[in-house]
Amino acid sequence: MKANENDSGLTLFTGAALILLILWVPVIHISLPGVNEYFMLFCIWIGLIYTISMQSRRTVGYQVTLFPVFQGYMALTGYTFLQEIGFSLALFIGMLIHTVRTGESNRNCFIRSMKFMLLSLLSLRITTFILQHFRTGIFESIYLTAAALSGSAILAVFLNQFFQSIIEFSGTKGLKQTFRNNVKSAAYPGLFILFLLPAAVQTKVPSSNVWEWNLIAVLTTILIIQTGLSLLLDRARCSYSRTRFLENELGKHSEILTGLDSPIEALSILANFLYRAAETFAVRVTWKNISMTYPTGYEASRNAPISRQGEEGLLLEVWPSPKTRLDNERIEIFVLQTETVLKNLEMRISVVKSAWKCLEAMVYSLDMSDSRQAGYSRIVADIAREIGREMGMTVDALDDLEMSAMLHLTAAILEKVEEDRLEAFSTSDPARTQFLLPPEVVKGIRHMTENYDGSGKPDKLSGKSIPAIARILSVASNFAANLSNQSVDDAILELKRRTGLIYDPDIVDILENISLQQEKMVSMGSL
Repeated sequence: MKANENDSGLTLFTGAALILLILWVPVIHISLPGVNEYFMLFCIWIGLIYTISMQSRRTVGYQVTLFPVFQGYMALTGYTFLQEIGFSLALFIGMLIHTVRTGESNRNCFIRSMKFMLLSLLSLRITTFILQHFRTGIFESIYLTAAALSGSAILAVFLNQFFQSIIEFSGTKGLKQTFRNNVKSAAYPGLFILFLLPAAVQTKVPSSNVWEWNLIAVLTTILIIQTGLSLLLDRARCSYSRTRFLENELGKHSEILTGLDSPIEALSILANFLYRAAETFAVRVTWKNISMTYPTGYEASRNAPISRQGEEGLLLEVWPSPKTRLDNERIEIFVLQTETVLKNLEMRISVVKSAWKCLEAMVYSLDMSDSRQAGYSRIVADIAREIGREMGMTVDALDDLEMSAMLHLTAAILEKVEEDRLEAFSTSDPARTQFLLPPEVVKGIRHMTENYDGSGKPDKLSGKSIPAIARILSVASNFAANLSNQSVDDAILELKRRTGLIYDPDIVDILENISLQQEKMVSMGSL
């Protein structure tokens, strides 16, 4: 809060200077014939405290408050010394309530309230000084009185902001915007002060009950208007904040889908995302006979949803709540972006399937050229994936493991490459084609010849420091090779003889359990 306190602009010197200026302005304290001094003091007191404490700001920055209405009225009709003291105290209390309501520190609340009181009192005195010499002539015409009322309120607003700008002056930059905000801030008091016209006209005649009732009616009206303006502005700011949040979230929603593997997962995330971002009762997203609703179990028949269907067939249904701020344009943008993401996801899945077919064809050729039985790499991949699944590996990790197994025969031509980026299969001849692979795949293939006791190559890694994919490949590839001339039990026994030396004991145990489960299922099937 220190920064705010320093920015308040009120020091001991500026405070003393403002007091001297206030005392220097020559104001004649009078009470006109039609004014009840104490009743007017009471009304001004209530009106000032309420309108100041309830002041608000538009989302574009300018202030909306009707307290200058009372400044303008007092400047035109005149006021006594007692009313001036009451005016000052009401300013201080009203701003103190406002700053406390907005959550400022105790010290800053006091400084801001004191500064506001001094500046507004100075503005009142200057406005009164300008009008007091013309007061008698102004009241001769109702039109002049109306013009003077509006003019006094507008002048008070400009003087308030002018003195505020001088105290907080930090350069000429932004003066144009400040002037525009002052013009907008002056519009409300300049208009609504005309409600005080009947009371102002009646101040030139001896007091009567009509004046008091007019003042009460106008005071009530102004308080209602201030309440309505503040509530509308607060709601507009809240709605504006929610709208900006929603726009930001919608702008990011395609990033959420990065790395997903299926439209089902994508639709589930999209429905959940829009439900939270737009604050709806429920959201349903349908794409090619796949439908996802969030929250699950929502009774869709409760009321009719807002629905939009995209050009590619995506159907979006939204059940809005009172808090939902989602217009047709944003719904259409969301549908368009979602369709684009889903199409890209399907295209990526199609490309991956095609790539896997090409990879299997290439591996089959490698198997035949290496004098091994056709399908050997496929067998290694299946065994490795079963082991990885039992170890609780993620879907992405299982895919990396399967790719490593399919390509493990190429380990002899894999060069040492960087492990913190996409790696490459290549030869020393730069003219040869390069195959880009995920880093985990390259590490798995490159280190599959490491031994568990650290006696292997290329880096003599040991134990769990050997990548998991490499440890699985070492077990799976040797097990598959032994199956060509041994039984399953003998192949397992061969691995166990070297457990702890070459192979990871945990992985060998997992493979043995898998084999036992498969034998049990086969025996039960034969029965």
